[in-house]
Amino acid sequence: MIFFPLVAVLVIAGSLHFFADYEKARVARESSESLNVELAQKMIVADIDAVITDLLFLGRYVESQSTTSQHEGAYLKRIGEMFQHFAGQKRMYDQVRMLDVSGREIVRINFNGGSPQIIAAVQLQDKSQRYYFQEANKLESGQVYISPLDLNIEDGELQTPYKPMMRFATPIFDQTGKRKGIVVLNYFGERLINHFRLAAANIADHIELLNEDGYWLSSQRPSDAWGFMFKNGLKYADRYPLEWKYLQEYDHDQIYTDRGLFTFATLSPTSTARRVIELSPDTTVEIRDSVQSSGITWKIVAHLQPWVFGGSVSEFIGQHKILYGSMLLLLVVVAVLLAKARHRYHWAELLQEYDRRFRRTLEDIELAAISVDRKGTATFCNDYFLTITGWQRDEIEGQDWIERCVPETDRPVVRDILRQIDNPLTLPNHYELTVLDRQGGGHLISWNNTLSYDADGRVSGVTAIGEDITEQRQNEEELRKLSRAVEQSPSIVLITNRQGIIEYVNPKFTEITGYSADEVIGKNPNILKSGEKDPQEYAVLWKTIERGEEWHGEFHNRKKNGELFWESASISVIRDNEGEITHYLALKEDITRRKTLEQTVEERNRELANAQALAAMGRMASMVAHDLRNPLSSIKMGWQILGKKYARDRDVRELRDIAQEQIHYMEDILTDLLTYSRPDAIRLEWLSIDRLLDSTLGLIQRQIDILGVVVETNYAAGLPTLPGDPNKLRQAFSNLILNAAQATECNPVKARHIRVETSLQLGDTGTAIHVRIYDNGCGLDPDSIDRFFEPFYTTRAKGTGLGLTIVKQIAMQHGGEVYLSLNEAKGTCAEFILPTRAAGELAAVAVQA
Repeated sequence: MIFFPLVAVLVIAGSLHFFADYEKARVARESSESLNVELAQKMIVADIDAVITDLLFLGRYVESQSTTSQHEGAYLKRIGEMFQHFAGQKRMYDQVRMLDVSGREIVRINFNGGSPQIIAAVQLQDKSQRYYFQEANKLESGQVYISPLDLNIEDGELQTPYKPMMRFATPIFDQTGKRKGIVVLNYFGERLINHFRLAAANIADHIELLNEDGYWLSSQRPSDAWGFMFKNGLKYADRYPLEWKYLQEYDHDQIYTDRGLFTFATLSPTSTARRVIELSPDTTVEIRDSVQSSGITWKIVAHLQPWVFGGSVSEFIGQHKILYGSMLLLLVVVAVLLAKARHRYHWAELLQEYDRRFRRTLEDIELAAISVDRKGTATFCNDYFLTITGWQRDEIEGQDWIERCVPETDRPVVRDILRQIDNPLTLPNHYELTVLDRQGGGHLISWNNTLSYDADGRVSGVTAIGEDITEQRQNEEELRKLSRAVEQSPSIVLITNRQGIIEYVNPKFTEITGYSADEVIGKNPNILKSGEKDPQEYAVLWKTIERGEEWHGEFHNRKKNGELFWESASISVIRDNEGEITHYLALKEDITRRKTLEQTVEERNRELANAQALAAMGRMASMVAHDLRNPLSSIKMGWQILGKKYARDRDVRELRDIAQEQIHYMEDILTDLLTYSRPDAIRLEWLSIDRLLDSTLGLIQRQIDILGVVVETNYAAGLPTLPGDPNKLRQAFSNLILNAAQATECNPVKARHIRVETSLQLGDTGTAIHVRIYDNGCGLDPDSIDRFFEPFYTTRAKGTGLGLTIVKQIAMQHGGEVYLSLNEAKGTCAEFILPTRAAGELAAVAVQA
């Protein structure tokens, strides 16, 4: 009666001792597993929060930029540049896209390994058949669609290496409420999985992430992951059927089976997104309808194998058999008391251990962390926070954190946040706040809030974890200033890579050249070349900038519409932090107007000098012709007298004929000189151009016959009469026809042809008659064809060079024009244009001429 009760007490004491040890290990094990599963869950929630916040921000930004007045190209360009900048700053999205209501991509930014790139319009794709577009396009304003986490598929094939991806989408509307399309974020699933494993680093060897169908999204066995993407994928239920059934019935719990300890929690990205939208100030839809997904539910499972537990009965007996055999009743009582004491101590220890673990975790991350109680008194801050602010730990912990570290203007906001901790639904999870350092400076920190609870489950305070984004915001502001300066520059700004491929042009480039940025980015600047610049000059340019020196010069380039323009250019290099040349920068200014003015001034000066020279020559010619005409008349009369006196002398007659021929030649020269230097006023009559040409041909027919030229005429029927001086016009046409006849002397006699044509031309300035005289001669030198109308210019051995000058003078007196051009086949064409103006109007023109 005594022994057996004592034995029973001893057995009970030993059992209590055994179970106390076992229970402590179990509770510690379960707490550790639960804590790490919770941390992993919070990390995933934080990542999804950030993505939903970014998505709603982009949606609101696109809708705010949508106006009916702006140009669609400029609108998409601005959206693309903002998306590009956003992707570069966030570095967490593989693609940032905007699709129109038909499912066509209109803006797409590829992450491109860290160098976000705006995809050209020709590479944009039709996504109308993709599930995420069809689902997202049904949503209303403010709603969000979330796709499952799966492996990316390109062209119907799994992309390798595998790229986990989630797609978040929200619809966008213009200011009139009309649906414009959707904004889609392709979120790097690998980033979420890495954060998940990093948050649960203490149990990384046995924590897993499952989707709603029981397929592994993250596993210690790489072959298990992403089974749903393959036909023969293994499920969690295939390996742990009973455990999976339990996981499906409950959201979070811990269970022991013969397979070990399973600690799990359920995570719904849909619920997380709904909470973010609920807290958004722009929410305009029912919260329960704000998120659409494909029933996404994830299970976070930590599985400890049975052999990890330890603590078997046989081991315990072997360790304590001497103690319990010798201590009997006294030791049994002591064992009972110790067991009870340890059991009471256990819960306090667990709470302290949890607090220590949590703070140790905060010390290990490269983020600022601060814990405050309900009154705003700091109860903890990590070393990283102290490092960036310069405060000592005793200056923060135990002090009023709001008064010490928060600027005065922000204190009401922070106190308002603390007043909301009893209502977690209204407590903002994320916000940006400036924190004062020890020197009085400020650090802009992006905070994420987590509530802290006491042993009774009541909210005891807030723990905020944040990232110092001061430098990031400063860089963003500097980048915005620089971007605005370049975009608004009055000069062309062009940037190429080292191979000369264009990477950027500012709006001034488009304004001047007519090429849009999309048309030239990725191409060489030689698309503007006109071909006028010597290739050697381009070689010198490249050698200069490749040496790192600055090149200055001018280009005569060609716009998109083919128009030529002048630009002054300065090309310099852009270097990286190591001093290596990475790009070339060209600053260019349109100087076409200046060049035109310079050329005009030069031409006017040249024309003035030429006119002065011609006037002087005219005065001299008039003087020479006047002084030589009387002596020449006396010589002519003397030869005529000698000819009559010695009419029977053959030699005298021959000399007389030669002398008279030369005298006639000299008289013609004098007549041309006087006509050029003192042109007579025209005497206008109404003329028929056909009859005028026929009478002119009759007057010079003898000379045409001597040259052996065949003349053809082709007069247009029904030509109107025109006012003109018949004598001057006959002189002009006889000069042109005889010049044409003389030009055919290079051909055999029977092959010399002239064709005279007339036609009527109707133009903006009125009606005119065109007279064209074609010959089949050897033609003229193209380089000197414009000089034939200059006074005293001739290519013949005989002649004054005034014939065509007088023809031009007569044409100007009649308000007309005269040109020389080369025939397509052979010979020259002289074109004489006469306007059919009223006589009074033509007389006024003649006076001006």
